[in-house]
Amino acid sequence: MRQSIFDSVGNLDTLIAVVIGAVLATSGALFAELIQERLNRKRRQRDAARFFGEILSSIDRVLDFAFRSQSIGDQWGPVTMRLFKTALREAGVYERNRERLFDIKDMELRTSIHSHFLVETFPIEAVIEYCQEVDQLEQALNDEIPPSPARAEQMKARLVELRAAQNQALTSLRSEHAKTGQICAHLEKLAGVAFNQAENRPGQIPQAGDPPGTARSPSTPPA
Repeated sequence: MRQSIFDSVGNLDTLIAVVIGAVLATSGALFAELIQERLNRKRRQRDAARFFGEILSSIDRVLDFAFRSQSIGDQWGPVTMRLFKTALREAGVYERNRERLFDIKDMELRTSIHSHFLVETFPIEAVIEYCQEVDQLEQALNDEIPPSPARAEQMKARLVELRAAQNQALTSLRSEHAKTGQICAHLEKLAGVAFNQAENRPGQIPQAGDPPGTARSPSTPPA
């Protein structure tokens, strides 16, 4: 009888030890998994911040070159337009990877990045489309077979409208372009790196004749 009681107590101790061991092993595995998932989220957020910061910096740099090109020679010349098209292609990289935005936990920052890309891309597209239409109208007016006087007047009126729309789109683009530095500053904190932005900070558009590294405010006329 006494031996049976001792055997039961011994078996119970063994069972408790097994249960406790299983609980500790399970808890440890869950804890390790939670830590690993948290580290993975931080890594994905860091990688996403670096990705979007680099894209913003790249577009920022190309646009600075485009603005500089506008102050030299033809404001809407082929070099300037190629730069605007290059900036638009860079924005396309964002569109193809937009889902990575959800790796950034800060919802306000996500909204700012997405809104910035949309508001900056729209005037670039508008500028390119307006320039294409202007070129077509100017070629038609200078054609070997000129249009009728009435049609020519309509085309000239349309040219005036397009050039005004070009300037409005450019003003909108410069305004949104000036916000890039602030967004990149927030992304730098998450990315842990300083993005190699253009030498002229957003809102400081280079002018013709300025030496490298010189920046001006848009409201400051060239000397």
